[in-house]
Amino acid sequence: MNEFKWGIIGPGNIARDFTRDLQLVRTDQRVVAVLSHQAQSADQFAQEFNTPGSYTDIEDFLDHEGIQAIYIASPHPHHFEQTLACLEKKIPVLCEKPLTINAAQAEKLVETSRSRQCFLMEGMWIRFLPSIQLVLSLLAQGRVGKIISVKASMGYKAPQDPDSRYFNPALGGGSLLDLGIYPVFLATLLLGPPDTIKAIGTLSDDGIDEDCSMLFHYDSGQHAILESSLLAQSDLPAEITGESGSIRILDPWFEKCTGVELNVDGNSKIVYPCQWEGHGLYFEAQEVLHCLSNGRIESEMMPHEFSLQLMRVMDQVRNQINVTYDLYE
Repeated sequence: MNEFKWGIIGPGNIARDFTRDLQLVRTDQRVVAVLSHQAQSADQFAQEFNTPGSYTDIEDFLDHEGIQAIYIASPHPHHFEQTLACLEKKIPVLCEKPLTINAAQAEKLVETSRSRQCFLMEGMWIRFLPSIQLVLSLLAQGRVGKIISVKASMGYKAPQDPDSRYFNPALGGGSLLDLGIYPVFLATLLLGPPDTIKAIGTLSDDGIDEDCSMLFHYDSGQHAILESSLLAQSDLPAEITGESGSIRILDPWFEKCTGVELNVDGNSKIVYPCQWEGHGLYFEAQEVLHCLSNGRIESEMMPHEFSLQLMRVMDQVRNQINVTYDLYE
């Protein structure tokens, strides 16, 4: 494959990490166009990464010659309209998590991807990390037997700024969509969508969840205990308990963790160190390239249906804790 050309929407920190990580992909990658609602932000990004196209209008951006895929890293309330515009132009999309604000939006994007036969994948980057692949391998080998429970939390003590994306309803603020999606993802990946959900949350004066606690129950007898918080920092590992042992993804389990710990019946403990170059976003970029080179419109590792399940579960949690985003629902 010759040089692959990306477009970037939303030139923030995560887009910068993604662009740097593209240099670690096995084939030549280049960002040829960037879109921001602020010209200064787009121009700064373009200068930093030698990007020839800098835009504030999405139609002009989508018309930039040669874009082969677009990475969307804007605030999540904008994901739906921006992804839809790309798919309508039949330009493949890798969109940051959460794919959308709610399941109805996600269903529309999947419908458009399929009708236009255009690739779409949610950028749940930890799905592709070596740490998660190792966990799945250990489980497939039956090292801890049938899973009994999954415990995971993600907490970040966010600055108390009502205008920040964490606390602003117009920006889809709240712990669940921004942080809680990671524990919900892990439980859904390992156990599937729950049969019963119990959720409670602490809401701000503006109606966004400052923290959220979730209990997922499965008719099989399995369960998951999950938490997200903007009020307190969390440094806990994620723990998967099975009938004959446990697996702990050491902190920070949701990114470049220090290792994966396997305990078998309390008799042995093995720690598998986890190391890789860069941030780790290039693993999902490689999956996009693999899918496109094989003519696929979705990833087998992160398929459309999984993203729909994830967003439906998130909707149920939000309904129980009474969080709505009136501008988008």
